[in-house]
Amino acid sequence: MLGGNGKINILFLMMQMEMGGAERLVHTLAGSLDRTIFTPSVAWFQGKRALKAFQDLEVPLHHIPKIKRVDFTAMKRLSGIIEENNIHIVNAHHFMPLVYSFYGSKIAHSGKLFCTIHSEWEVESLALKWRIAGNLLLKQADGIIGVNELVSQAARDTFRLDPAKSFTIHNGVDLAAFAHGNRKAALRKQLGIAAGDKIIGVVANLKKIKNHILLLRAFSELIKDMGNVSLILVGQGFTSDPDNTEPEIRSFISGENLGGKALLLGYRADIPDLLGIMDIFCLPSLKEGLPIGLIEAMAAGLPVVGTSVEGIRDVIKPGRNGFLVAPGDVAALKRLLHTLLNDDSLRYTLGQESRYLAKSAYSLDQCISKYEQLFRASLQVPPADMPYAGLGTISGH
Repeated sequence: MLGGNGKINILFLMMQMEMGGAERLVHTLAGSLDRTIFTPSVAWFQGKRALKAFQDLEVPLHHIPKIKRVDFTAMKRLSGIIEENNIHIVNAHHFMPLVYSFYGSKIAHSGKLFCTIHSEWEVESLALKWRIAGNLLLKQADGIIGVNELVSQAARDTFRLDPAKSFTIHNGVDLAAFAHGNRKAALRKQLGIAAGDKIIGVVANLKKIKNHILLLRAFSELIKDMGNVSLILVGQGFTSDPDNTEPEIRSFISGENLGGKALLLGYRADIPDLLGIMDIFCLPSLKEGLPIGLIEAMAAGLPVVGTSVEGIRDVIKPGRNGFLVAPGDVAALKRLLHTLLNDDSLRYTLGQESRYLAKSAYSLDQCISKYEQLFRASLQVPPADMPYAGLGTISGH
């Protein structure tokens, strides 16, 4: 049953308090769901202090300390939060939050449980014991949400999932938030970027899978041919992350004498402004799900360059809104960047197509609407303007 106010109480659960792709989606969902219908809250395990961006949402925030590799105390605390806040639906982001929320959501309190999976390799890389566990848990859970159809298919194959429990909802971005403001000159000056420099940028946390070194190597070669170019890397590494590449990146920048040209900006809350000063967005990842940073760059009207891997291939249409290169091809990436930087007309044409594709396939309104439809359908609460029977269309099956 719903709460006394008739609203649906939803708890979004994530592994850590940082601002990667999954966390940005949680932030978007918690901040954008219709508050006349839903009461959102957010919980996480790693990182004691909530980011200001989450505090600004003005929703309940719950830190659940997780100490052990398999921490039953954390599971119990999460169950208590579910009970105390009369949570109707838990939306876990990534597989391990699904595991930790199962007891409180499905056993202790018989609520609804959905897990959003953000990449194919997230499920394909699971050890056999976790695949078996996932199969058992998902028989009782209410479904998995893939950020694209390939992710949904990987989940169905890995967990032998009933297609009726598999849903595909593309990540979405607020197009209006990426309309360029008037801070370009001031922001360039603040960052110490010369007035005549073209800017290549990337927004991605500093971890091995994001493959920043490929971009840095190409940039190191690029500035030998043209000096009026800068590179900004937005994102941070985490010392607790075994895949943290921040030390390697800093060492490369120092060793190649790129200081002043390749700028490590760390975590930033002003992503729309930073995208607004970029001329090219480049994402050199080894693997991706559906990268929000790339879609945001498209919404900002940027030409986009990326590696030819699943997830990025779904978003970049070669020759239409950008180009693809092999994950290890430094020379090809350098050539592409050089060509784009020297062709204002091509960058403009590709950027216009980027914004069109972002609007048509990855709008925030579409993303939020589909999550709201799914959550309401799970509790048999149909939207006022749509019969319940029509809600299954978001699954794509």
